[in-house]
Amino acid sequence: MFAPDEKEVGSGEAEGIWREEAVLRRPLPKALTVPPLWRRRRRAYGQTKDKQVRFCSLRPIGRNLIRNPCGQEGLRKWRALHGGDGWVVENNLVPVPGAPSQTCFVTSYGWCSKKQILNLEAEGLWPELLDSGKIDICVSDWWGVRHDCGGWYQLLVQLLDANKTVLDEFSATRSSIAHPKSMYFQVTHVFSNIKVGVRFVSFEHAGKDTLFWAGHYGTRMTNSSVTVRVSQP
Repeated sequence: MFAPDEKEVGSGEAEGIWREEAVLRRPLPKALTVPPLWRRRRRAYGQTKDKQVRFCSLRPIGRNLIRNPCGQEGLRKWRALHGGDGWVVENNLVPVPGAPSQTCFVTSYGWCSKKQILNLEAEGLWPELLDSGKIDICVSDWWGVRHDCGGWYQLLVQLLDANKTVLDEFSATRSSIAHPKSMYFQVTHVFSNIKVGVRFVSFEHAGKDTLFWAGHYGTRMTNSSVTVRVSQP
């Protein structure tokens, strides 16, 4: 049994603890939970500065965002599907102007395709710039055939949002008979007035030969490029 005075003291202490817990559980006033204006401004300035540093470091304007465009690193950076005898890399039969390497990807008697998906934010372009309507996305690809066999060629370029939903696209289908000079042809397209929300570019091309020959006599592709530029006034 507790003495009367001991019981009263114990009860008072318990009530005090309950009051403290109730105070601690109350939500803090908004003034204490929202960072002060100077801190919010400093944080925003830091984020802007980080974007600028990243932009200056990566230099995304005018730079080819396609990795390994000529096959100088084999099929590295490409998601490739192999038809017939699959993809190989060979030297160009004729020079391609401006190419970083005079090598090319060569297809076979079945459809061969390969693809890259470019993350524009990871390349140094921030959302406000992408949504500003002041940039263009320029696409270029070179394809060719041999002197003894023709080829089919397809290109599909899509602008995607953050959820990989297609917002815009460009496609091209070409074919050529065998050419005595093993010619290359260029396909180009410019996306202007870009829709708000574009965050990725999907670049995919495919090809095969026209004679169903075993080996690698199909369409040749090289010097693929996706570049971002400031829109022309």
